[in-house]
Amino acid sequence: MIARGDAFKSGRGMTWIFYAMAICLLALAVYQAQLVRDLHQQLSSAGAEVATLKQSNALVDLRLTILEAKDVAYSSAKVVVAWDPHLFRGVISQQNLPTPPEGHDYQLWVLDPKEEAPLNGGVIQANVASRGFSSGPLKTTGPGFAVSLEPSGGQSAPSGPILFAVAPEQ
Repeated sequence: MIARGDAFKSGRGMTWIFYAMAICLLALAVYQAQLVRDLHQQLSSAGAEVATLKQSNALVDLRLTILEAKDVAYSSAKVVVAWDPHLFRGVISQQNLPTPPEGHDYQLWVLDPKEEAPLNGGVIQANVASRGFSSGPLKTTGPGFAVSLEPSGGQSAPSGPILFAVAPEQ
């Protein structure tokens, strides 16, 4: 029979300590992996909350604008723009807009008082209730909007009569 001190001297006791340390390290690695997984889940959840807060904060700045009819023939039509000043995009909604004369389209213009010319917001279809548009970066958070009657397909600058408009915020 080998005495206890002899087992350590022969290396058998060292093997047991090696396995015990390996098991402890494995347990520590599993625990750390669980911590990392939990942290990742918390970050994902926090990211979703941040996105929700950003969206709700953006809604605070959303600007709803009713364009005024500049021509009596269009007084029964309603044109509204919802504008997001952070993303430089919006939605134009219209109701009772008559079909434009043959060879013409309605066109939306974004009015930035710090720009030399109105920015093209695109052609508006009289039979489509609403559509999105974007303008690219503006130098103002409160642009104005106008709708003109242009040749079919629209123009790069307004050339026809302004039918609806609202001035930019100063």
